[in-house]
Amino acid sequence: MSPILAIAAIVLALATAFIAAMAGVGGGFLYVPILTLIFGLAPAEAVGTSLVVIIFTTLAASVSYLRQGRIFFRSTLCLIVPGMTGAIIGAYATVFVPGTLISVLFSLIVGFLSIKLLFPSFPLVWPVTAGPSCDEVCNDCFSLSVKHRIYYLHYLAWGLMSGLASGLVGIGGGVINVPALVTAGMPVHFATATSTLVVFFTSMTGGGIHALLGHVETTYVVLFSTGALIGGYTGAYFAPRAPERTLRRAIGLLFAGIAVAMGVGSLL
Repeated sequence: MSPILAIAAIVLALATAFIAAMAGVGGGFLYVPILTLIFGLAPAEAVGTSLVVIIFTTLAASVSYLRQGRIFFRSTLCLIVPGMTGAIIGAYATVFVPGTLISVLFSLIVGFLSIKLLFPSFPLVWPVTAGPSCDEVCNDCFSLSVKHRIYYLHYLAWGLMSGLASGLVGIGGGVINVPALVTAGMPVHFATATSTLVVFFTSMTGGGIHALLGHVETTYVVLFSTGALIGGYTGAYFAPRAPERTLRRAIGLLFAGIAVAMGVGSLL
């Protein structure tokens, strides 16, 4: 790889991780198309490499969010267990699913997410308020105390879905986690922080399986992770200071463009 491409990879990863950390997602919505459309990786390799890079993105962001005290730990655990299970299933499924279908599924998921971000009333995720539940309280470093009610079936259902999406198409799962947490009544800045820690664990699971399957390109992991560590930490630092409405719309438009690009690219 030429020095120019190597520098480009680091810069793109830094920018992606910055945006991802602010949104509470892993960054796979950008890593996968960058790896396939710009660097020419096959879909399965892009998925596996993306998940390993997401580990570093969310690690850096989680450290920042932990210092801010904005993570609901019981909610995190309730999403991690089904999320890791789904990530294992999704990762193994890539062995049998054609690359074109992976790209199409990626486009559909990111496309639906862009609609949800641009039109918040669109029902991408539905609340499941039946069954057992409990209350959880979080106190952050900004002297804000937030109470949130956990419905276990809601977290089980959407945690499993986010894990499947993570392992299959290379996203961290935050694209489902954040809407699921917000729909359950968690404030968006706390939802992004909590989702980031969940994605760290699900991406470790999915990335590990993909590594065993030979779907991880080490060179790209090193380059992208270098930028991801910096971008992830700084993005999480600035996230609480960003206007929520502006951030939501900007990311929604970005997601829509990526969905179209990946969809068209997979069909050509």
